[in-house]
Amino acid sequence: MKTRHKKLKVTSVLLSILLIFGVKRGIDYASAPTEAKDCDFIFPESVDQTKTTTIILQNPLNFEQEGGLINDASCLNKTAIYGIVKVNTSDEIKIALQFAKENNLKITPAGERHSMGGQSFLQNGLVLDMRNFNEMKLDKENKILTVQTGAKWADVQELLDGEGLSVKAMQSINIFTVGGTLSVNAHGIAHNPGQIASTVKSMRIMTADGNILTASPTENAELFSHALGGYGLFGVILDVDLEVVPNEIYKWSTNYIDYKDFPDFYTKNIADNDKLGLMYSRISISPTSYLTETAVHTFEKTESTETIPPLVTEKLTWVGRLIINFSKTGDFGKWLRWTLEKNLEPKVHTCVSRNEAMSANEVCDVSRNQQMYDSMGYLKNKLADTDILQEYFIPPEKMADFVDGLRSTVIANNANLLNVTIRIVHKDSITSLPYAKDDRFAFVLYFNQKLNEADSKILQKTTSDLIDLAENLGGTFYLPYQLYYSSEQLRKAYPEVDAFFTAKKIYDPSEIFMNKWYEKYSVHTSL
Repeated sequence: MKTRHKKLKVTSVLLSILLIFGVKRGIDYASAPTEAKDCDFIFPESVDQTKTTTIILQNPLNFEQEGGLINDASCLNKTAIYGIVKVNTSDEIKIALQFAKENNLKITPAGERHSMGGQSFLQNGLVLDMRNFNEMKLDKENKILTVQTGAKWADVQELLDGEGLSVKAMQSINIFTVGGTLSVNAHGIAHNPGQIASTVKSMRIMTADGNILTASPTENAELFSHALGGYGLFGVILDVDLEVVPNEIYKWSTNYIDYKDFPDFYTKNIADNDKLGLMYSRISISPTSYLTETAVHTFEKTESTETIPPLVTEKLTWVGRLIINFSKTGDFGKWLRWTLEKNLEPKVHTCVSRNEAMSANEVCDVSRNQQMYDSMGYLKNKLADTDILQEYFIPPEKMADFVDGLRSTVIANNANLLNVTIRIVHKDSITSLPYAKDDRFAFVLYFNQKLNEADSKILQKTTSDLIDLAENLGGTFYLPYQLYYSSEQLRKAYPEVDAFFTAKKIYDPSEIFMNKWYEKYSVHTSL
């Protein structure tokens, strides 16, 4: 009866949205896409990006696309390419490398193409679609998963779940490939360890000469450092040995605090708390508490005797899609979304079990795997817009200054900010391009824009302004997104980048591995 009452309450809220919003428009906002989004708009405009290429007919490769165009998740980077080759084996990758050399082509390995600045392709380049390169092997005794880099995290999670295990670190969405995650040194809601780099035991990389090298912190350590967070520029990462951990049951709790109190709350309750398995936070985008009220979600290990149920896929994605899309329309939509997340999300969440606490608040027990199993199908839509990610890494003591500056910047530029998530990353002594020079708070921003020049210019200026803000506070910004930052901004945040580019030329003298990011920012010096 209680569950039925909750469902009726949620349904009544959603029906109210439809009535306010208009039934037809509401249905459009709740519907999943039936075809690929029309991404004909390009920003910045470039004739070269719309110019198709001519393919050589005699070749040893199995092309899934010959010539034509490609794009990434931003929907703003339509680019003419030589073609896309779907690879299944390491031998096919080696053949593609040889073919590229013989025909003076550049190569970019690609997964789901969610880096938003052309990091997974290049004008007239050859794209290696790695998604069929996806075999996995588990050493359960030593808790090591060997996985080919085209595998998606959802597949990894499903394999581990059946063995009572879980990933130690991954991105917060499971639709990405393992190789893509390694190439950007991503992180998610597992605040310990934070970045994925520290969970990598070793990996095999095919370098520009076609040789396969094993790289680890002790073997070919320099290559290991460059390839993690190296955007595919040092070779094709074939497979990786990853640490995995036991699946566990957590008690999910949420505290609502003022944003200025977050650093102290983190220090006292989270930083040294070994009982916490997962943690993330969100700051309100509601106009009534805009970038002030902060929800801190923590997941504490329990001694529960409950049997952990197998993973289930997300249900009712249309509900989340409707609410997210409604929040794009203005202040009322943003207020409603924050209100629903605050009051209804815990009541409809997938739980292992629910218990009544002494305070009469319901406590939801969740499994580690289920909490990290998010494909975010509710973000897929058929609207004529695009959603843009940005990320900034800020010293904890400068958090309030950053949030205040973020608030001012977004309001001044009239940018449509949809979400601000706070995560934890730790000092990076592993990779060549560390975004965390020491322990940092990671601010993941989610913007919406229409596919037009005016909105694109708003996001371009907003990005530049926020990078200046972060750098002036001693912070950095994440590189896998739009290439709106200047060379000066890049080098201020990453003074190591020129050494990184020099090393790339040593490992790949002919620069066969190439993408738009490297093409724009690298300095080609003679060696």
